Amino acid sequence: MTDSTNTSLSGRPPATLPDLKPEVLLVDDEVGILTVLGALIEDMGYVVHKAQSAESALEILRHKSIPVVLTDIRMPGMDGMQLLRHVRESWPDIEVVMNTGHADMGLAIESLRLGATDFLTKPANADLLEFTLRRSMERAVLRETVRRHTEHLEKLVEQRTRELLQAERLAAMGETVAGMAHAIKNIAGGLEGALFVLEKGLELNKREYLEQGWGMVKRDVTRVRDLTMNMLQLSRPMEIRPEFIDPDRPVREVAELLASRIREAGATLMHASAPQPEALLDPEAIHACIMNLATNAVEAVEEAIQAGRMDHGDGRVILHTECAGGYVCYIVEDNGRGLSDEVFASIDDGMFTTKARGTGFGLMATRKAAREMGGELVLENGIQGGVRAMLRLPLKR
Repeated sequence: MTDSTNTSLSGRPPATLPDLKPEVLLVDDEVGILTVLGALIEDMGYVVHKAQSAESALEILRHKSIPVVLTDIRMPGMDGMQLLRHVRESWPDIEVVMNTGHADMGLAIESLRLGATDFLTKPANADLLEFTLRRSMERAVLRETVRRHTEHLEKLVEQRTRELLQAERLAAMGETVAGMAHAIKNIAGGLEGALFVLEKGLELNKREYLEQGWGMVKRDVTRVRDLTMNMLQLSRPMEIRPEFIDPDRPVREVAELLASRIREAGATLMHASAPQPEALLDPEAIHACIMNLATNAVEAVEEAIQAGRMDHGDGRVILHTECAGGYVCYIVEDNGRGLSDEVFASIDDGMFTTKARGTGFGLMATRKAAREMGGELVLENGIQGGVRAMLRLPLKR
């Protein structure tokens, strides 16, 4: 046995959050097992709490938050199976691992049906014990991470909802509250799906599942960020900061940022604009609008390819800048899924989206920004059934 350290036997510390410590509650009626097994688990980098009965374990859990419980099945009085039922009823997020002898394999399997995380057989194998505890701790961390993301989003949406409802200029957007709830449900559902994939990756020890699940988490965290930024734009007046710029500069910047994603999506980015004299425009506000429109176009192409409506490589996203008649017109066009007649008819009613996981706030924020800059946003049918978005702004030389 090694000296007690903060590092596991394999050299890797257990996964944690800043306020979710690597703690284990060890429950066994035999003092010798508590001593030896407790020391072994401490050497793996965990803080070990010990209970010689199920009743004592419940008392500890009532006063202290511990993410992982390792309990024996056969104990006098309340046994491990009864302890498992109590933990599941009172603290459903705690990971419970059953420790049992070979004669109790039937009970161990039954414990999985009742919600146990895993089971181990006596005598403890150090490597298997470390792997099981690490996997349980990682699941606890992932679950807590998803819970916090969802809780933070709900609080943010609640705050922005109050601001929206109190703002006179947004009085006509009463349906926004329902739209926010739908947006939360979509993002929370995506995070739950990511957690499921990550858990399967941990259970089956498959790296590809872990990478896929982590990619899903990053995608939904990006959606949280985008939703937050769009709600900020909707909840307060825009501060216009014009400067003399090349009118096509924001489009070039967006094209550079989205180039790799468009290639990965199986689409071609087409950007060609004639040189234009400098004009007095707000580059940051225009960049945000073009990014929203271009992201919608890329997602439309991605969905069309994934649904088999077009072959990989056939997608088109067009970015174009035109200056004429005292206006600059930014055009974003795609050959993706397009919009139905019903959607076109409802565009002026407020928030809408055609994406299965969309929120509609991006387009709302873009329309609002266009109006506050003295322009307008127009959507119409584009190439090959896609969508053509035109952001039209007054041009001041």
